[in-house]
Amino acid sequence: MTGPVKGWALITGAGKRLGRACAVALARDGYGIAAHYNSSGADAEALAQEVIAGGGSAVALQADLSDAAAASGLIDAFAARHAWPMTVLVNSASLFEFDTLQTFTVAEFERHMRVNTLSPLILMQTFAAALPEERGGVIINFLDYKLVQPYPDHFTYTLSKYALMGATELAARGLAPRIRVNAVAPGYVLPGINQSDADFERLHGQTPLGRGATAEDVASAVMLLVSNPALTAQTIYVDAGLRFRSVERDFSFQ
Repeated sequence: MTGPVKGWALITGAGKRLGRACAVALARDGYGIAAHYNSSGADAEALAQEVIAGGGSAVALQADLSDAAAASGLIDAFAARHAWPMTVLVNSASLFEFDTLQTFTVAEFERHMRVNTLSPLILMQTFAAALPEERGGVIINFLDYKLVQPYPDHFTYTLSKYALMGATELAARGLAPRIRVNAVAPGYVLPGINQSDADFERLHGQTPLGRGATAEDVASAVMLLVSNPALTAQTIYVDAGLRFRSVERDFSFQ
């Protein structure tokens, strides 16, 4: 059984990590959750069941965001099952693979651009087209704190986030006044794959604030952008000041 909602929110990459934290926060605020996943179906379904068990509404939706047609059909797939309008879009899913200027390939560049830039663009386009004329909407894109202090690791990933940063500004201008478009730029929030707890804890607190940002901190920033009607074309850096540090390499090498 599902409960009443004040609108639906599509969160890409909702089954894990920061996407999941955002989905939980939006559900607590009364939004129905459209939990997108690619390969983490069990996690997205578990999230949906958790929301429903708490009296909310949720559905899990699969799409490979490296496929433009799949991204384009994601909101239509939701609309075919639910009459409530989708009023919030959170582009959280990202591809994050290591390369450098010296090592990147055309295939890696295209994959990062498809997942991290093109699919959010397509979803913003289809979200705006599907939003009823009488409703307002909110879009939040996930960027990265490193855009302020760039280092050369994860080269094509970083380029894709620079492109999304520009797209956020352009979309905020082009979709106003009915749709607000903002961004969050997390810092070093969660451990990397195969990173030990001890190594993560060693690095996590090395910020000007002496504490690392958490997934809940990121979700709180998302909720501020959703709820404050005066904010558009804004980026909130949820990094505990980490962007003030100039580093030469990614944290995995420190």
